[in-house]
Amino acid sequence: MTVDERDAGTDAEADANADSPTDAVLVSFGELSTKSSEVRMKMTRRLRDNVAALLADRGVESTVERPGYALSLDTDGATADVETRVVAFEDLPDVDRAALFAALGYPGPREMARYERAHSISMGGTLAYPTDDTESRSELVPEPSADVLRIAGRGFRIEIGDPHPVTVEQVRIDVRSVAATADEFATLVYDRYGVDLDERDLSAEQRDIVETAIGEGYDECAPYSDSFGDLQGKLGSIDSPYDYATYDDEWYTVDLFEAVA
Repeated sequence: MTVDERDAGTDAEADANADSPTDAVLVSFGELSTKSSEVRMKMTRRLRDNVAALLADRGVESTVERPGYALSLDTDGATADVETRVVAFEDLPDVDRAALFAALGYPGPREMARYERAHSISMGGTLAYPTDDTESRSELVPEPSADVLRIAGRGFRIEIGDPHPVTVEQVRIDVRSVAATADEFATLVYDRYGVDLDERDLSAEQRDIVETAIGEGYDECAPYSDSFGDLQGKLGSIDSPYDYATYDDEWYTVDLFEAVA
């Protein structure tokens, strides 16, 4: 989905030098600097007039058993020594790029912003290829041809595990029109992925939290207050928050996550 006239906050480098890690959550609405751990909401204006008002339906057509390879990517140890073999993501064969997207997901702007702020990153998944032919064209399995994978200018040390059986799905995706105008599409998106805080009977303390977050940002360390903990629940969850929320008849995008500060 394309969003127009979104207020864009200025991301600042986070200071993560605390001696004792503490779970912290930050709520922020509108324009503010990024901190190392936060829940963020930014104001969303309207969808572009020429947005594609389409909806994709996904269905599994068949499955096949294939070798799967445990993948580990870690910025720690991703040095630039002379003897280190480095490959850029965009230089990998298309079968490897597709396998990495399937294993790790496709990062959006929020995920990329978090990557840029993070001091170190560890992530993993399972690499699997649908046929023997596609696997034979891989430069990652069964043995990687490089020691470091460079993604968006950042190096990740590659580790590939021994193969184990996994199920690979063949998926069919059908696309259909769901709205004739951008306004109709916006309503559909908000109804599906949004929450109306005006209908959630916020307490006075929770309204103070939201209004503070809109103006300057709000953060709170664990153990959270009852008001803040309940507000997090109204926004979905740390792992799966709503993408949008409305407050006093104004829509905001939601970026909710918990980290160690």
